[in-house]
Amino acid sequence: MKLDKVFSFLAPREGKFYPLFKDASANLIVGAELLVEFMNEPSTEKRESLGKKIKEAELVGDQIAKNLYKALSGTFITPFDREDIFDLIHATDSVLDLMHSATKQAHLYKLREIPAEFSEMAEVIRDASIEINTAFNGLRDVLNLSKYKDNCRKIGDLEEHADDINHRYLAKLFQEETDAIELIRKKDVLAALEKAVDRCDDVADILSSVIIKIA
Repeated sequence: MKLDKVFSFLAPREGKFYPLFKDASANLIVGAELLVEFMNEPSTEKRESLGKKIKEAELVGDQIAKNLYKALSGTFITPFDREDIFDLIHATDSVLDLMHSATKQAHLYKLREIPAEFSEMAEVIRDASIEINTAFNGLRDVLNLSKYKDNCRKIGDLEEHADDINHRYLAKLFQEETDAIELIRKKDVLAALEKAVDRCDDVADILSSVIIKIA
């Protein structure tokens, strides 16, 4: 095998990863926007329709994740740490999984009304998804990833805000909700939303780690 072909084989196949990461973060925003709409929709029938669209976004995310895993397994040298790529794929896909879980539970539990705090949590997830999308669109420029530190910091701030919403609502729920079954249902939905925010923060932590390693 000629030397130039050897180098060509060993070189990072950047084209395999960056378009898929961009697709993953763009799809994440689609799901997050639908989640905000779901949590602000008073009609159970319309929420059911929105829930199906979120499921579709989750399936798209699963396929993108599979394509990324396939690209990872078929690439000898990756544009940055292989483990970090794997973790980014997993954390990003998990955000959509948890968004779908929250809306599925809200539908199956037949919640009579959606608490305002759920809408707030959905907005936090959407805002964090936008920050992730900005950073993912810059992944190709590996040597200049440090300019996305602020996006990671903003996601951390959003996660802290979500914690405040979570604690405030739980205190309110245990104080005001007299129906034990309804309390458990709402608590389950809230937990899925909180975990979705946590996974967004995981993405930010992984990106921050990548930035430190490359700097």
